[in-house]
Amino acid sequence: MLEHRLTDIEDPAIQILGQLANHVDVQVDLIKNGHIKDLVSLMRSRNHETSDGATLAMLSILRHPHVRFKAIEEGVVVTLVNRLKHRKSCLLAAYAFSRILDYDNIRTAMLDLSAHDYIISAVKQGLFNATVENEPGKEVLGRLMRNDELRAAVLEAHTTAALCTMFKKGDPALNHAAFDFLNIMSNYPDGKELIRVAKIPVFRAIVAALDHQKWDSQKNAATALHTLVGIRDSSFETEFVTQEFRSVILEEISHILKLLAHDRSFRVVGGAAALLALSDDEIIRAFVREHKDFKSARSEHFAKNKKLQYHGSDPREEDVHRMLDTLYAAMEESPNRRGVLKFPEVHPMPARSRLVTSLAILSCIFYIPCGLTAMLAGFAIDEAEK
Repeated sequence: MLEHRLTDIEDPAIQILGQLANHVDVQVDLIKNGHIKDLVSLMRSRNHETSDGATLAMLSILRHPHVRFKAIEEGVVVTLVNRLKHRKSCLLAAYAFSRILDYDNIRTAMLDLSAHDYIISAVKQGLFNATVENEPGKEVLGRLMRNDELRAAVLEAHTTAALCTMFKKGDPALNHAAFDFLNIMSNYPDGKELIRVAKIPVFRAIVAALDHQKWDSQKNAATALHTLVGIRDSSFETEFVTQEFRSVILEEISHILKLLAHDRSFRVVGGAAALLALSDDEIIRAFVREHKDFKSARSEHFAKNKKLQYHGSDPREEDVHRMLDTLYAAMEESPNRRGVLKFPEVHPMPARSRLVTSLAILSCIFYIPCGLTAMLAGFAIDEAEK
């Protein structure tokens, strides 16, 4: 049955197996007649339906000590750890471990095989954003992190570097995964300590994403800052994550203001988007408004004294000015009067064809007459637009 998984048939069969295993004579039969070994073998199948069904069947009988001992002997933990290493099978393996983690012999074998390294790797890839067995992946991760030993091992598995890598990419799915991880960790004393240690590197990783020529990365990074100062911790210390990140943003706001004051247009947009996202927080908003670098940038903008550089796929000039106008208007408004965070549209400058660029260079080198250059450039543009 497990070789070709049909959930409507198989799931009740797994339930029946679990009920039958309550009887000692069935447990003896499973062990002595090689059924445990066969089940572990099916868990290793390259057919995911087969391996998934076998894994769930194994979960239904592992609560019995003699069965569990035999399954460990046959390599059930090794098999699950191996499946943690692969994207397609990782989440179900994590789900399985979250259900059997309280058994000392299972947990010891897990840690001996460095399962924690593969769990943080899965977090880093955003794999817990998905759903497994009708359960959100973040709940599976949360259940895993309730165990003190496993959580301590995860926290030592280059967790800060993983979070920084996630935020630096400016990817909304990875940002979402990182938020879930921070929220889960904020429920535990050692998790809170991680957040205290990681907050500055994480903030700087987000700033690195703001300093990206692609608007999507900048927008996602700015949204990440907006989310971080709005996270609500579920433990008795309310707003722990919010308070920690608000403090580091206030201390490190100069990094964002340097982008706003830059003469390269895309960096100005990144800084402006971040400040626009943070303007909903009254404490940060008041602090920024009084900062000398912000005042200087605002004065230059309205005096129209600043000349920005535009190259390649930098944002269009009109979009840069619209972003700045929106930012400075938001800084004068009451945050309570604004709705959901929304950024002005930003588009890259139209790309010039290689022929246009080459003609411009040739005209400078060989002094091609302007009329001929213009005619050839027009032809190149027409061809590029076809």
